[in-house]
Amino acid sequence: MSQFKFIALAIAGLVLASLACSTATSTPAPTPLPPTQAIATSTTAPTTAPTSAPAATPKPATTATRAPTAKPTTASQPAGVLFNEDFGSQQAAEDRGWVFEAGENVETAWAANKYIVSIKKKNWLGLNWPDGTYDDFGAEAEGQATGGSYAEYGIVFRVSGDQASRTYYIFGVNTDGKYYLQKKVDGQWADPDPVPATASTYVKSQAKNRLGVLAQGNKLSLYVNGFLVKTVTDDSSEEGMVGVYAGTGDNTSAQVTFSRFTILTAEKAKAEWGTTPASSGSQPTATAKPSTGSGNGVFTVRNTFGGFCRVNLWGKQNAEISADANSSKSLSLPPGTYGGKITLANGREGDISSQFYLPAGGYCVVTCYEKSYAGPACGQ
Repeated sequence: MSQFKFIALAIAGLVLASLACSTATSTPAPTPLPPTQAIATSTTAPTTAPTSAPAATPKPATTATRAPTAKPTTASQPAGVLFNEDFGSQQAAEDRGWVFEAGENVETAWAANKYIVSIKKKNWLGLNWPDGTYDDFGAEAEGQATGGSYAEYGIVFRVSGDQASRTYYIFGVNTDGKYYLQKKVDGQWADPDPVPATASTYVKSQAKNRLGVLAQGNKLSLYVNGFLVKTVTDDSSEEGMVGVYAGTGDNTSAQVTFSRFTILTAEKAKAEWGTTPASSGSQPTATAKPSTGSGNGVFTVRNTFGGFCRVNLWGKQNAEISADANSSKSLSLPPGTYGGKITLANGREGDISSQFYLPAGGYCVVTCYEKSYAGPACGQ
């Protein structure tokens, strides 16, 4: 029996088909919601499993069909890191509980350092997660729409219950440049959404986005590319599984590629991500001019694993910043446009994907993981 987590739920009167040992599911969206409840392109939340919220229409369905598992051991991870996945090996990912399988409406596939979710039906969501349940945590995922069409994607968390009465939250973004938080409780989508679809300059519509959820009891803090965009309180679910999802919204197909998924302790996430809400202004870009502040900015390298992370910068001033194992290193630099190259202790290296602007009196932060990195995230 496959461990495919997707459940197919017929919209309007069809019976749920369940895959007993499955870990991935796929579901259609239920009855339509008013336009104000839509998520992406007027899309709303799923219902029982992988489904995708339609534009101002039905909400998707529930998720996984397997019962929650025990919390994974942290013995092999650095302090504060509960789980880290870079999809470097398909077999290793499968051993940790991820599913790679083709279904009628959802297909999940592996490529080098990539987990690819393809949805083949309108108003559908595809959900998947590794083994383990968590209560308080910080989860971070890097994903990008890669199918050339509209898509929505992000983090599904605190998943609990069986397929007919699933409870969970989804926090994500869409290619319309919006973020949102939706929840399903005992198999029913909440109306209104905890956080309705909100346009934000922090969301990169066609590029890679780094999403984060800091869950502490009933307090849920949501991050987009290193910026805290919203904090809400909600008591619907206290613990459960944590993973990723993708959806089509009011479109017939979508494809999303995830390159990293990490779960930290709540304390480590809070320390690394900060708890200061993002300003309402635009996110700094390579062409942006600093609107406030004076003097130099500060570039910081945060290293989360047991080896060094070195960043070579060029631009307004050339510099090299190296952070030792599980530490941070900062350097004051003139404001301006920079590019850079990152080298990890295991020999992996790569150019920072695009130029970035270090604002006067502001900061930029790169976070290094054992086989990948995130950022730079910049701000005042």
